[in-house]
Amino acid sequence: MKKIAKILYGINSLTCIFIGSLHTIAHYSDLATEELKTILNHKIVVTGIESNIWHLWQGMSLMMGFLLIIIGILNLSIIKNSGKDKYPPISASIIMILMLLGVIYMGINYFSAWQVYGGIFGIILQSICLFLSIQKK
Repeated sequence: MKKIAKILYGINSLTCIFIGSLHTIAHYSDLATEELKTILNHKIVVTGIESNIWHLWQGMSLMMGFLLIIIGILNLSIIKNSGKDKYPPISASIIMILMLLGVIYMGINYFSAWQVYGGIFGIILQSICLFLSIQKK
């Protein structure tokens, strides 16, 4: 059961790295059209700094990509450093579930069904991992 819990935890960790990498690649591949850039080229002020919606969107996407990669790497290091005879930490699984609930919320309110489905899939995997870790005694 420890191996199953670690595999599920690892899948969620690798998924974070994969999605973060996609965001980063999309940022540097410049997938948006010139028409979209023009539409989003409206001046706004954020925390007293003048910018435009296009730059804000690009910055948020790049930040999300980097942060997801880092979360994935941190979670892989948790598994690696926990030892072969230990389950993934319960607290780390709970934190991942909370993050995935946020993904679902944002998918429903701001993005698309892909975030909702991905969040649900991640919660299922992480919940099984959490259940196995709790049941270890």
